[in-house]
Amino acid sequence: MSTILPDLGRNGLVNSIRRLNGFNNPGYRSVDSSAEFIAGMVANLEADTNGNPVLTVANNTDTAIIGLFFCHKTLSFYRPIVGEAQTFSTAPNTSTILYLNHANVKAGSVIITSGGAVVSTGGWNLTTANGYITKTSPGTGTWKVTYLYEDPNLTGIDQTLGSGMAATLEDRGEAATLVYDTSVAYTLMANLYVSSAGYITSAGGSTVIGKVTKVPTADNPELCFKLTV
Repeated sequence: MSTILPDLGRNGLVNSIRRLNGFNNPGYRSVDSSAEFIAGMVANLEADTNGNPVLTVANNTDTAIIGLFFCHKTLSFYRPIVGEAQTFSTAPNTSTILYLNHANVKAGSVIITSGGAVVSTGGWNLTTANGYITKTSPGTGTWKVTYLYEDPNLTGIDQTLGSGMAATLEDRGEAATLVYDTSVAYTLMANLYVSSAGYITSAGGSTVIGKVTKVPTADNPELCFKLTV
């Protein structure tokens, strides 16, 4: 069974990110009013239409990465589930359908392994709203599913209201986070990049932003990493 970590406490943000060591927190920077992010996503610094510097959510082609968001500006929060074991033909599952433990799965966040190998996306389909996986042909054994699901208890938090500013973690340091790309595998000391959606990922990109110092597991889904930008 996957474990949901408790709130992260004084040295971090609830169900998001915490500092392990290092980092410079320079206070606040102006943020693009249209941006939407969760603490732990990657921040890019660029000029707005008036030439003023503003924070935006980084993507896999950005090279002006400045750090990590350390506040929330979002309507939807997602929690990671790592290696949830689901066995075919074991109730409530059938030989072709696996019912995940959570509904409202984030599209594109799923990776499935069987016997340690990644199962091709051509062999299954995901119904996001109800949280179940349909196999295109009958299956046997156990699949382990890693994914993000929307937590209905954490919604509608915008910590930039009024000030128009967002806090960031900048410079080198080590952090533990529950906000990362769950659709890829992680290995110790592998390079980290930014996904197209602004999440930390191992899938490659324009800029190496850090190194993995602990991989997510079912018992402890946090990803630990050293930020090097």
